[in-house]
This record gives sequence, C-alpha cells and structure tokens, in this order.
Amino acid sequence: MPFAKGSRPERLTVILVLLTGVTGVVEAVSFLGLGRVFTAVMTGNVLFAGFGVFNDAIRPAGPVIALAAFAAGAIAGHWAHGVLVRWRGPRWLTFAIASEGVLILVAALLALLLGDRLQHDPHRFAVIVTLALAMGSRNATVLRVAAHDLPTTVVTRALAGLFMLSSLATAERRFATVAATFAGAALGALLLGVHPALPLLAAAAIEIVAGVVCPPAAR
Repeated sequence: MPFAKGSRPERLTVILVLLTGVTGVVEAVSFLGLGRVFTAVMTGNVLFAGFGVFNDAIRPAGPVIALAAFAAGAIAGHWAHGVLVRWRGPRWLTFAIASEGVLILVAALLALLLGDRLQHDPHRFAVIVTLALAMGSRNATVLRVAAHDLPTTVVTRALAGLFMLSSLATAERRFATVAATFAGAALGALLLGVHPALPLLAAAAIEIVAGVVCPPAAR
C-alpha cells in the first residue's frame, strides 16, 4: 500500500474530495447533456444497458460505449502509472491526476467545437468516450493510492457509513464525499445552462490544479 492505514496526508484527502466534486460536474454534463449516460458511475450504465434491452425509451448505445471506454481508461491508467512511477518516482501522482484533467479539457474543447451537434449521434460519443477514459484512469489512480474510503466516483458506501459508528474524522470524510458530489452536480447543472463546455472547463481546471498541488505518493 502506498500509504499506511490512517497515514494519508491531509492535503491528499482534500484533493480526493475535490476530485469527487469534479465527478459531480462531469456527470451533470454526461447525464443532462449527453443523453442518459454516466461516464464515471458505471453502475448506472450497467442498469441503463439492461433497461434498454426491453425499453425503447432507453438508448443503450451510450451506456455501452461509456462502459467500454471506462474499462479502457482503467487499463491504460494502470499501465501508465507503472511508467510514471519509473519516470517520476513519488511525483507520479501529480502527472496521473493532471493527465486526467487534460482528458477532461479535451472533452470540453470537443463540446465547444461540436456546438449544437453535441446531443446527436455519433458526435456525443466522442465526448462520452473522452470523459469515460478520464474517469476510468481516475479510478485506477485512486486504487493505486489505496483510497478505498474516498473512491471519488461513488457515494453509496460513504452515505451508508454515515449511519455507522465511526471516528469523527471518518464521518467527516464520508460527509465531505457526499457533499462534494452534490455540490459538483449542482454546479455542473448550473454551468451547463450556459454552455456544455463551461462545466467541463471548470472540471478540467480543478483536476489539473489538484494534480499540481498534490503531495508526493509512495510507489
């Protein structure tokens, strides 16, 4: 494990919470702007793909494409981390998080270039794939730093954990995870009303800055 249990730097904990907020922003764009698809919460895509088998109101293509891109992102992220560890040592985490932000930035630029075509096939798939690649890589990053209590893309366990007996610090982290997701989703929905690229630009900026200021991680 990169960090012993309970020894994670406080700054990294804050950064992981910020990344959880980024997930909320990204999913607001995905679900509200790209047509009933998630690019980080794969549970939702599995359900949508299943619903779409017998319900014509659900288009399964987007969720299936997102699932495939997410898996590819996780695989590529895991491979890239090994390269980064050998190349940059303890600073590998900076490049991992920042590169995920760059992918979100690419998605923002695609949304900007596509304009009104963004909600139509196959154009929306380009943005879906880019975001899902970033979120898949993000999950590989979080697993590598053993941040199992701050996964950054789901809040189910954190929400359930709030009602269990735990230390104050643990309860605070769980609450922060839920609150950050809510705040990110609200911000994403708000900015989406201006232009789909705007929330993605904000998400990319947060992620890149988070990568730059994150502390070194053990290998």
